[in-house]
Order: sequence, then structure tokens, then C-alpha cells
Amino acid sequence: MTPPEHVDLMVVHGLVLTMDAVGTRHDDGAVAVRNGRIVAVGPSEELERRFVASRTIDAHDQAVLPGLIDTYTHAGHGLVRGLFHPVHGWPAGALYWHATSPEWWRAEARLAALERTRCGVTSAVVIVGSTPARVDEPAYALAVARAHADAGLRVVVGVGPPDPLFPHLDDAWHATRWDATGPTRVPFDYESALAVSLDVIHTLAGGDGDLARGCLAPPYLFGRHVAHKLLPRRFPTASDAASIGREAERMRSLADDLGVLVHTHMFHGSVAYALEHLGADATAAILGPDVVIAHANGLAAAEVDALGSAGCSIATVPTTHENLWYGFAPMLDLRDAGAVVTISSDGAAPYRSLDLWRDLGSATWNMWHRHHDQAVMAPESVLRMVTSDAARALGVAHERGSLECGKCADLVTVDLRAPHFTPLTSLEYQLVHFGSGADVHTVVVAGEIVKRGEVFTNMEPDTVRAEAVDESRRAFERAGIDTIDAYRWR
Repeated sequence: MTPPEHVDLMVVHGLVLTMDAVGTRHDDGAVAVRNGRIVAVGPSEELERRFVASRTIDAHDQAVLPGLIDTYTHAGHGLVRGLFHPVHGWPAGALYWHATSPEWWRAEARLAALERTRCGVTSAVVIVGSTPARVDEPAYALAVARAHADAGLRVVVGVGPPDPLFPHLDDAWHATRWDATGPTRVPFDYESALAVSLDVIHTLAGGDGDLARGCLAPPYLFGRHVAHKLLPRRFPTASDAASIGREAERMRSLADDLGVLVHTHMFHGSVAYALEHLGADATAAILGPDVVIAHANGLAAAEVDALGSAGCSIATVPTTHENLWYGFAPMLDLRDAGAVVTISSDGAAPYRSLDLWRDLGSATWNMWHRHHDQAVMAPESVLRMVTSDAARALGVAHERGSLECGKCADLVTVDLRAPHFTPLTSLEYQLVHFGSGADVHTVVVAGEIVKRGEVFTNMEPDTVRAEAVDESRRAFERAGIDTIDAYRWR
């Protein structure tokens, strides 16, 4: 009789949703892990005969599925939660650029990592700040990357220069740096911001391990062509096409040279502008499978076709004011056209969180409303949008997004004993419409347990929260923000 093989970790007796290409499911399933990778998935009885593990997790009454992947979020937002006014907005941009230190960004990132871990989000794209990324020096982005890696999570840090025509800030080309001596006001420009962004990407590419890497995140690859209700700017005209096209081609070339994703925003009119003024061939050459587009609200049919034909990925946001302003993202049309469509949180504020589970039902309802049909958005396809399809969008489907032999052991278990899973009649449907981050029990990344019950391996929650409170108070004081009165709804 062949002796059992040794593995590092076994998860046994769970209801395993592999999210592989054919939707393999094991009602009493197990996953075996060695050296951070999955070596077997199958019935518990079979795997318990084949393997002996250094550590075993009994997942009885739990679902086992790949760790969730959030394809679009922002660093910084977690420390300005609640400061939102329906008319005046919130202080994210000015506070980020003029009242924060690297320690502030580290504290916020640690808080975000805690929330992600609690909710079973094992991998995320994180843009460093509101649009644009804070890139007057590398310290801010590197603090975000290191905080997530230290927590044992995977992160893609998005960095890029402000958009020249729509910089998002009234004083877009100055920043304030804070250290022990106080504030220093420093000017910067497009080229220096781009240089810092490239520095961050190179630094992360040369780091140890594969938990943190960078991507190029120009706010608008083809300009912004819809109004922003709180930050009015002029729309690009035909006279801007040459400079917009030149910079878009530059981003394309840099991404190719660096081997990184391009992560950008597009709404109604952006692709149409490129098709009209740059031409279909030039537009197609700039786009591609390594371009991830945030939001994609209100796209016209020709825009959908262009993005789909190029094989772009779309990070839709089910809970966003853009749904009110420009209409829903045409998720199903984009998917049918050939795009990879994902669901993202755009978290963690002003009215969103990093609990990606809460966006699954919202995305489904959005498409029911758009198509007047509750037969669209099958629950399994919705789960794929935050697992296997999300991994495809980030170019890592060969490594993550499903529970298959040879892939990284990134997985979560969901406690099915909660009232909203009782009786368990349709697992996928109940996960999509009733699941939340509070249901996540165990989180494993690269074969390492980072959360088990309420125990976090790499973080002490009370310490993380205390640091976040201290740093938020310092930033509010520097910015002169009265958090009680300034954003009170009157």
C-alpha cells in the first residue's frame, strides 16, 4: 500500500466550489496544499487517504471557494469614511495631497488590509488616493504596498500622473509633505509624477515575493467626456486629440515595456472620442487585454464593441453615483462583445466598503433593472466576476481565481450556519444575495492562514484601529476639518 504523501495544509469536509472552467463542485470536498500551491482538489475521503497534513482545517458546514479579487479600489478612503455631504462632497482629494504623511497612508492601508482579510478579499487593485494617485514622491504608494504584503494579502498598486485636462484638484500641481519638522509645500508636474510612478513600479517589481506589484493608472486614457457634478472641468475638444493620443500611446508603450496593466477610467463618450479623433486602428492598438477599465457607465453600442473587440477588462462598480449620473455599466453587452467583466467595490468610501460580497447582489439587481429580466446574471457567473474572471482581468488566471492543481492556494471558507443560509437550498444564489464579509471564517493566501475565526495571523485588530484613529485625527487637524460640523447634513 502506497504511504500517504505529506502536505502542508488540508482543508477537508467543505462544500467546495472550485470555480474552474466547468464549475466542478464537491459536496464533501477537500483541498491539499504544499509549498503555497494546490496539489489536489477532490472528495474528502479520497484526499484523506492520499495525504497527511501538517495542519488540517475542518470545513464542515462551510463553503470553500477561491479568495475574492477586487479589481478596483482606492487607498486613503478608509480614513475619511462618513465625511460625505450630498451637495458639497467629501474632502478626499485636498486632504490626501495636503494633509497626509507616509505614516497616514500606512495606517490606512493596514486598516484596509484588516477589512479585506475579514471579508475574504485576498487580492485587490488599489489606486493610491482618489483620482489621481498621490505620486509626488514614492513613499505613499510603497507604504500601501508594504502594509498589504505584511498582512499577507496580494495587492496591485495603481500609480500614474494626474490627467492634464481633468486633474481632479483645484491646485493639482502642488503637494504638501509632512514630517517631524512640519509641512513643506512642493510643486510637481506631469513628467515628475510619471517618473515617480515608474519608480514605484520598478521598486515593486524588484521586491521579494509576489504579493505586491504595480500597474500604470492614468486617470483617463482618452480624456473625460461626461460632467463631474462636484469638480467641473471643460470637456476635451478636437484640438486636444493630438496630445490625448500621444499620451495614450505613451502609456501603451510604457506598459508594454514594463509588463504591467493599464488601469484607467472610462465613461460614455471616451471611446467614441478616440474612435472619431484617433481612428479605429490607433484606438485598438492602445487598448488590449491588459487594459482594465473602471466604471464603464453609459457606454454607447460602438464603444462596447470597441472594448469587447480589444478584449479589455471592465471593473464595474455596482454601488456608485455614476449609476445615477450616466446610467449603469452595460455589463452583459460588454461580456457578449468579448470583454472580461468583473465586479469591484471602488471602496472604501464615501458610501462603499471593502466588503465585496455586498456588491454581488447589487450588480445583479442593476442588470435586472437594465434588462427588465430576472433571468440574467446567473449566480455562478456573478461569483466568477470576483474570482476566475477577476483573475483573468488582472492577467493572473494561470495562478489564481479557481481551486485547481498547480494554482496558488488562495482560498476562503464561508460559515453556512448563519440564519440567512438556512435552509441551504441554492449555495451560489444564497452567497450572491445573502452573503457578506461577516460570514467569512478562514482566509488562506499562498497556503498561509491569515485569518481563522476572529484570529488574524499578521495583524492585531485593536492596534490597527488605534493607529488609524491617531493618523486620521492628525490629518483632520492639518486640514482644518471639523469632522462634526463640516459634513453635517442640514
